[in-house]
Amino acid sequence: MNTVWDKARICSYITGKIEESVNLDYKAAGALAKEQKKTTEITKDVSSFANSGGGVIIYGVRQFDAKNLSHLPEKIDPIDRREFNKEWLEHIISTIQPRPNVIIHSVQLSSAPDHVVYVVEVAAGRTAHQANDCRYYKSLFENSK
Repeated sequence: MNTVWDKARICSYITGKIEESVNLDYKAAGALAKEQKKTTEITKDVSSFANSGGGVIIYGVRQFDAKNLSHLPEKIDPIDRREFNKEWLEHIISTIQPRPNVIIHSVQLSSAPDHVVYVVEVAAGRTAHQANDCRYYKSLFENSK
């Protein structure tokens, strides 16, 4: 864990068509929202990785809409850090019990001074982690999303 993340690396995932797997997930910017449904989804995603051997969630990368390509990254979908800063995301993740071991990388984009991609590295948990909806999740990759 604690890999170097920058825009070039994010772009290499897109151009290399690195597909989602049991330990890699892409989320468009819209996955971050201050409504409870979205924040609960964040805790589900992070806790499922902690409960399943760890992995990386990249917030700010949109996948293709076509069903047969939906597991592939299409393009960067910038997050406005003025609206969703790193501390906000850390706070949402901290509602998982027990709190999983995560590192959040804020990757600066050149499209605007406040545009970022958040890379969340989730370590494999040593115990079960409960999302803020009081349930336990495990990552089960489906190639037919």
